[in-house]
Amino acid sequence: MSFTSYLQASRVKVIGAKSPVDRRRKALERVNKELSRGNYETALSLVKQLKGKHGCLSAFGSAKLLPKKSPELVKLDPLIDSVSRSIESVSSEASSVGIFKGDKSKTSSPEEDWFAVVQHESGHFLVGYLLGVLPRRYEIPNFEAIKQNVSNVTGRVEFVGFEFLKEVGAANQFMKGDVGRRINLSSNRGNISSKTLNNFSCVILGGMVTEHILFGYSEGYYSDVVKLNSVLRWRGFTEIEKEAHIRCAALNTISLLHSYSEARVSLAEAMSKAKPIGACIEAIESAISIHQI
Repeated sequence: MSFTSYLQASRVKVIGAKSPVDRRRKALERVNKELSRGNYETALSLVKQLKGKHGCLSAFGSAKLLPKKSPELVKLDPLIDSVSRSIESVSSEASSVGIFKGDKSKTSSPEEDWFAVVQHESGHFLVGYLLGVLPRRYEIPNFEAIKQNVSNVTGRVEFVGFEFLKEVGAANQFMKGDVGRRINLSSNRGNISSKTLNNFSCVILGGMVTEHILFGYSEGYYSDVVKLNSVLRWRGFTEIEKEAHIRCAALNTISLLHSYSEARVSLAEAMSKAKPIGACIEAIESAISIHQI
């Protein structure tokens, strides 16, 4: 082969080659299709394959929870105290009146409210993704609904692997208004692994923790805390066990969101534009890749 022919062949290969980013985006389109069809386990399987294939998804499931007595967690004590006070206020009010309406003592504009919701939901999404829990669907409320002060306007993120929440909901209905049933049920711990419980606890606190990091307080999207308390009660935790577990989960969540703040900002921007799950994942991976260079 002549030198000219070699250069021409090499040029064809370079032009035809796909970069890792291109391969990742193409693969994430497949993930989007499976999620849109409700094939959640298939989508999760694809994501797990991509994690190990050519390093397409390096951040998924890359985070490891720190032990309870880790020195890294102790440094975050001031922030965890603030989060803990919010959690305690939710728990006490919810137990006394049955529902928590949120902190309405602070006034804010519709723009600020919408911004806070986006940041809150991005916290859930990012923590779940880093812990290897795949988001399957999310919703950001319409700005006009917030502007018109429509009640109960909130966002949400749903995950693959948290289907046990249906059992928790059924258990709560079973316990309502019957102390005898409540006592009997508390002796039958819900059947999920410690890893699933730890991941869920961090994910569910991701929204509130994000608000505390950004604003120094949480505006009152506290159904998450009520849900966490319900799960721990379903698992048979005592009050002392519950407090220790929540504190550890909050510390780990704070640590994750501090470490990946750039990725959360990029993710929040993608979510604010209602981009598909795959594009949100791309935002996370790209931000982390740039930060690591």
